[in-house]
Amino acid sequence: MLFLLFGHFFGMLTPHFVYEPFISAGTKQIVAMVSGGIAGLLALIGVTLLLRRRLGDPRIRATSKTSDIVLLVLLWVQLFLGLGTIPLSAQHLDGVSWVFKAHMVLGMTVFLIFPLTRLVHVWSGFASLAYALRPWQLVRDRRMNLPAGRQVPQQQRRG
Repeated sequence: MLFLLFGHFFGMLTPHFVYEPFISAGTKQIVAMVSGGIAGLLALIGVTLLLRRRLGDPRIRATSKTSDIVLLVLLWVQLFLGLGTIPLSAQHLDGVSWVFKAHMVLGMTVFLIFPLTRLVHVWSGFASLAYALRPWQLVRDRRMNLPAGRQVPQQQRRG
C-alpha cells in the first residue's frame, strides 16, 4: 500500500525535466503500469484477506468499528478501480475514462475519512524511528514458570 501511495505521489509530482535525461515518458508510463500493477494486485489480495478475516472471525468482528470495515471496503474498491485503469493507460485514450475519474474521487475520499479510522496509525510509524531501532519484544507464556502439574487448568486437575 505504501509503495502505491508513494508511487502515485512521486509519479504525478515529478517534473518531466527530472526523469527525461534517463527515461522517456512512455518508458516511465510502462514502468508505472507494471510496478503499480504488481503492487496493486498484491495489495488487493492483502485487503481481501484482511476483510475476510475481519468479517469472518467473530472475535475480530466484535472488536471492529464500522468505520474500519467501511474504509477497508473503500480501499478494496479503490484498488480494483486502480487496476482497472492499467488497460486504459496502455491505450492512450484522448478523453479521461470514468474509471480514472472514479479512482481519483475515491482516492480523495479515502484521504478524507482515514483520519477517523485506525488507519491513521500508519503515520505514527513514520514519526517513530525508535520503533524500528528498539529491541525485540519477548513474549512469554504465563504457564512457563509454574511448577509441574500446575500447567493444567484447575477444573481439569480436580477430575
